[in-house]
Amino acid sequence: MPLINSLHHDEFTRIVGWKTTESDEELLEYLQLSPYRIMKYLTLGPKQAKEYLGLRACLKELDLDFDVYYHKNGKPYLPSSKQLSITHSFDMVCIGLSKFNIGIDIEKSRPHKILNIKEKFIREDEADWIPKEREEEYLHVIWGIKEGLYKLNGGNLWNFLHHYRVEPFELKENTPISSWISDERKSEKFISYYTKVEDYYLVWVLDVE
Repeated sequence: MPLINSLHHDEFTRIVGWKTTESDEELLEYLQLSPYRIMKYLTLGPKQAKEYLGLRACLKELDLDFDVYYHKNGKPYLPSSKQLSITHSFDMVCIGLSKFNIGIDIEKSRPHKILNIKEKFIREDEADWIPKEREEEYLHVIWGIKEGLYKLNGGNLWNFLHHYRVEPFELKENTPISSWISDERKSEKFISYYTKVEDYYLVWVLDVE
């Protein structure tokens, strides 16, 4: 099975991923879902169904036999003391669990697309310090950080230009990156990290304050 474990693991946070390259039948055989979960799977379209099986595979690896619930703002949670975040891109599904509030994002490297949309999420004060020779890599990481901030915040602030800011950093995996959520009343600082997983960028953001 294409488990991608140990994406990150420390005393506070664990992230696991599953690359859903098997057939649905193979995943269902591995998971041995309850009748209730089989019915849920059968109500989903092909893409969502495969993502659901990948999610269940990640939860099984974490030894968590829980259903995932969602707050009104769409933020997922478990009947557990751990904080939860979920992300998927193409055939990759990842789950982040942490003592801290967490937002994770995984994105397949697509240089042309990320360059095309950079004006939608890169602020002028961020563009000033991004080195041109590695621009595509920085853009992928910054996009992931802002997606992580959005998820961590429950989607309450959605404007990547106005509400989310990333401080200058060097491209070094698993090294803290400072990032901020701001509105008219206050600013809050968060710690972000990234790593490469094959041709994907995985980013996680933690509220450690």
